[in-house]
Amino acid sequence: MTTDVPELHLAKSCRVGVETKVPIDADLGHLGHDQQLAGKILKKRRDEMARRMRLLDPRQRVGGVPHEVIHTQMAVKQSALDAEKAEDAFYAQSAVLQDQILQAVESMKATRARERQMEVVDYSLANLRKEQRREYELSDPNALKKYVLPDPDDPANPLGPSSMLKFSSQSQQSAEKKKQGQEELSTWLAAQVQEKKDRLAYEQEFDRIHDERAMLSARVRAVCEDTEMQEQQDAKCEEAAENARLAKLVLEQRKAKKEADDAWKQRHIETVMNSERMNESVDSKVGFTGRLLKAEYKRLSLEQEQDVYNSNARQLIDKLSTKQAHKEEEAAEASRINCSVAVLGALEEERVRQQQERRMRIIEENKRLAAAKREADKEERKEYFKYDP
Repeated sequence: MTTDVPELHLAKSCRVGVETKVPIDADLGHLGHDQQLAGKILKKRRDEMARRMRLLDPRQRVGGVPHEVIHTQMAVKQSALDAEKAEDAFYAQSAVLQDQILQAVESMKATRARERQMEVVDYSLANLRKEQRREYELSDPNALKKYVLPDPDDPANPLGPSSMLKFSSQSQQSAEKKKQGQEELSTWLAAQVQEKKDRLAYEQEFDRIHDERAMLSARVRAVCEDTEMQEQQDAKCEEAAENARLAKLVLEQRKAKKEADDAWKQRHIETVMNSERMNESVDSKVGFTGRLLKAEYKRLSLEQEQDVYNSNARQLIDKLSTKQAHKEEEAAEASRINCSVAVLGALEEERVRQQQERRMRIIEENKRLAAAKREADKEERKEYFKYDP
């Protein structure tokens, strides 16, 4: 079996030696009918008791926020700063790695383009000469020299039986003319051979000059690409150095801002700890005009608070007495109403009884009149039938 221990609190004052511990709900017995109001009053008293207990503890009153809470907040803030620094370092490393990958990709693209160009040039030199083109025969400058006169005895170009022609090549020639023709043919052949050799030499010289120019342009392009790549690398190095300098500057600015914030917070903590408002040395301040300062008003004094409690108690007593008077008045009114209802009921019963009695008298009178009428009718019939022959 358990027993309820009454909750105690300090009454009137919190000065040492003057405290009086009394039950917190000792004076609320008359509010048993209104649990909601009693609960509100108990909640206010518990809050006031907790506030007074904080005032009695010098560590909580002067120190303000506990150091464990401050250390926890500082640890959370430091972890957020470390996470931000790690994220910045990761993004910087990712940017450097991405830059290196893009440079390697661009270098591979340039090398592949150069190789394709060299392959095209080699294929053109090997397979795209003018003599190898299909339309070269249409504009061949040696077409007449390559032309062969038709020969009826040539099995490769048979003329058929209808070609009855006589060609100059089949005429009878003397030995001198034949020798002269052979010499002219030899001269022509030697000239053609020399022309072909000159043309080949010219083409070889042209190809050599073209190759030299191509090699020179390739070397110039390679030097330009190397110079451009070196300039890009130098620009990236300068950019990285500038980013490092900016990061260092931002870090110093953040550090300075953090120091300024810490100094401001420390100054604010000292101001708050030493202020009269937090120490609550006075309940309320009075200005030069004799009026209370609203900004410095804390709470009621103990006497004013006790007056409020007394006023609340008087109001509750007045309210209860008013309710009791209303209840008595309602009871008296109900008694009067019941008496009136009883009187009216009796009157109604008497009225009904008189109506019934009157109705019975009327019935008896009607019966008497009916009997008298029957007797009169009977006498009248006797008189009427008396003269009947």
